[in-house]
Amino acid sequence: MKVVYLADAPYPHTWRWVQHFARSGVECEVISFRPAQIEGARVHYVGGAEPLGKARYLIHARRVRQLIESLQPDLLHAFHLTSYGFLGALSGVRPLVISVWGTDVLEAPRLTPFHGWLTRFALRRADAITATGLHLATETTRYAPRSKRVTVVPYGVDLERFVPKPARTSRAPSTPLRAGSARAANVSPQVVIGTAARLSPEKGIAYLIEAFAALRRRFGERLTLRLAGEGPERQKLEALVRRLGVGEAVDFRGWVEHEELPAFLRELDVFVLPSTAEGFGVAAVEASATGLPVVATSVHGIPDVVRDSVTGLLVPAKDATALATAIGRLAEDEELRRRLGAAGREYVAQRYDWRRNAAQMELIYRRLLEGRDGSRHADLRMGA
Repeated sequence: MKVVYLADAPYPHTWRWVQHFARSGVECEVISFRPAQIEGARVHYVGGAEPLGKARYLIHARRVRQLIESLQPDLLHAFHLTSYGFLGALSGVRPLVISVWGTDVLEAPRLTPFHGWLTRFALRRADAITATGLHLATETTRYAPRSKRVTVVPYGVDLERFVPKPARTSRAPSTPLRAGSARAANVSPQVVIGTAARLSPEKGIAYLIEAFAALRRRFGERLTLRLAGEGPERQKLEALVRRLGVGEAVDFRGWVEHEELPAFLRELDVFVLPSTAEGFGVAAVEASATGLPVVATSVHGIPDVVRDSVTGLLVPAKDATALATAIGRLAEDEELRRRLGAAGREYVAQRYDWRRNAAQMELIYRRLLEGRDGSRHADLRMGA
């Protein structure tokens, strides 16, 4: 079986899906507007007209259609509705799977009437539609034909790689500490707060830094902050750290490869996801898998993956004070951190096990191919 993916090749969740199916024996081809290599697949880079931004998708639409037709796929799968999904719909190649991942349905359809039209056009042409979470699926149904079901297929997490760090060999007193006390600063073990995210405005990292600066005034050197990620806001965020006087306590780790992410997460005691917009919140899922309590904003798809007061603490977006209160509560209560982290690991294992999520997508592929040509695919196996 051959599958052509219309997707951003460098994006971690693209190569996770593609590598999974390549290892299952599927012949995988990727058409991407950014170059990258993906193990087990052949990537076709569509370059040119980069200064035009998203407009280049339309400019290259005919070229992409011809490339798809030349590859003669059994199935076409597009990641991201209003860019690659739209190109897949324009190609006319069937069966077509479109996966909705976040801003492509939460924001893009409302930008202009044209964006709203292309959203509905792409969803009409899709033979199967998936969304990474319940919130995204609900939003997608607003634009999809009533006859078409939106299936929730999360990114998921590899529970064999994302595992909790070993328990401490010696524990500090479990009694919660009073803010500003000598014990809070000198006796209780250091607490490391952190996040892993693109350093861009919608990730809300500035609010986390402001919250951390307030917490340092309460807890002193007991708290440190580690930020994994790169992006257009890095210089602005570094300037904010210096202005707030917490530069010695903030570690800008830079880009962390996905293979190295579990080790980074095990350095932390509290994971924070301060996003102002977030379609799914896979970072919170990965943090919970490593047994971390999560402090996150209650926006878009995040409440699907973080249960308030069960696996983490939810706060309003763009509220550094509320963020500081929630983080401070966890910083002074090791037992609460342990309890929420353990519950988070169990919650993720039940709902976001990568193996189960991949099996969901495999089933969608099988059903589409069997429906198209029962004689050829009645006993379809990956790689057949």
